[in-house]
Amino acid sequence: MSPVRRRQVRPAPPWILPLVLGGLLAVSCIAWLLWGRQATPQLPQTAAASPVQLCDRTPGQILSLTVDNPYDEPYTLLQGQDGWQMEGEDGFVFRKAALEDMLQNCAGLTADDTLGDLKEHPEWQLMNFGLEEGCVRVTAEFTDDTSMTFRIGDGVPGEIPGRYLLLEGDSHIYITGTDVYEAYTYTCMGLHDVTDPALNGSLIDRIAFSGSDPFVMERRTDGWYMTEPLAYPLADDAVSRLLNRLEGLRFAQYVGSREKTDLSALGLDPARRTVTLDIAESILTGYDDKDQPTDQAVLPAYQLTFELGNTENDVVFYCLYRGEVMKATVFSAGFLLSQSWDSLLLTVPFNAPTNDLERLIVEQAGNREVYDIVLTERVLPNNSFETDESGNILYDFHVFRDGEETDAETFLTAYGRLLSLRTTDRLPDGYTLPDTPPRLSITVQRSSGGTRQVDLYPLDALYDAAAVDGTALFRMEKEKLTVDSLQ
Repeated sequence: MSPVRRRQVRPAPPWILPLVLGGLLAVSCIAWLLWGRQATPQLPQTAAASPVQLCDRTPGQILSLTVDNPYDEPYTLLQGQDGWQMEGEDGFVFRKAALEDMLQNCAGLTADDTLGDLKEHPEWQLMNFGLEEGCVRVTAEFTDDTSMTFRIGDGVPGEIPGRYLLLEGDSHIYITGTDVYEAYTYTCMGLHDVTDPALNGSLIDRIAFSGSDPFVMERRTDGWYMTEPLAYPLADDAVSRLLNRLEGLRFAQYVGSREKTDLSALGLDPARRTVTLDIAESILTGYDDKDQPTDQAVLPAYQLTFELGNTENDVVFYCLYRGEVMKATVFSAGFLLSQSWDSLLLTVPFNAPTNDLERLIVEQAGNREVYDIVLTERVLPNNSFETDESGNILYDFHVFRDGEETDAETFLTAYGRLLSLRTTDRLPDGYTLPDTPPRLSITVQRSSGGTRQVDLYPLDALYDAAAVDGTALFRMEKEKLTVDSLQ
């Protein structure tokens, strides 16, 4: 008899048992979830909506409103002799529209339709509708010593937006509008009124950025200039974009007063960056109902300071403004954090328009030519000024070269080429101007005030270093600017 050979069974690796148990546990959890959170019941598509008035009162009959939502700790609004107050927050100023939405939706709480009765559907659970603990829950107390509590849950599937609603003490599941839900999703401080700066860019005379990437810019008669960390003219279009952004600056949410806020925790002590605006004196004019001016008041010059702090999730950041901490969005106000001076620099050195040109001086190799520009009004035979279609006075352009009149058209053509010149790449870091005279120097004086001087220093065979008002930051192509190009 042959011996029986037994198959040798290898012991299972030690990691097999936890893997099997984990798989069984996952399957059990999925099965429990599928059993516990069944498909949410829906109304038949052909069913006609039947609105239900759940509360028929006025906002004046509400004594208090307690809101508990997933976005904040519960808070209570109280109606007193001086209006509505936030419990525990002295001097709280409400966003008027948000407060009215809360009160109106509660006083006139209405369901757009009824889904069904929990008593008739024992298989339904509150979690099927997002109405379990942790949903939006609102409790109102009324002047007749009664109260009402309702919950707002998940969105209703389908093309028509809506939310599930449960009135505590009522076994029905209702459907209400999303606007009712949104009225109670505010955090406590989200209900606080936000005072926006309401800036007028034409009144801003100086802007100082301190902290990260510091620089200072100021308005002069002939445009904007950076004064720190170096002196350089700025591009009108780039500055205009910055001023427009400042005019549109809005805050997203009130956080708290300086005294009640942990500034260091929000990156505001010290601030990450500070932006200071110098606002010029202005005149405020009052008008009557017929748009006729009635009185005027002089508003003195003043400063506004924005202290900028930490960013949250790259979406919002904290800002200390007039003693109050606000949240601002990176999308609309992030330029306060990111604005750099190099993006504002002028790349068109000659930018004085011809109607503001008073004198142009060209110096090269010891030679100096001076062009004086004179504008004279055109006079008609009846001694009145000639005007264009818009009523603007027309002028004749006269050019005097070293005191003698020269052809104006030739000069204007040459000056037009100057206006089109642009600098190119930045000069290498650490570049310093040579001690030798520039190969070419051009000075432009404006009739409205202001002088621009551009000095060109040889850099290599193709480029010059262009010093604008004494500061060299950019290159300029040699062939673009020569004495011949001015003839």
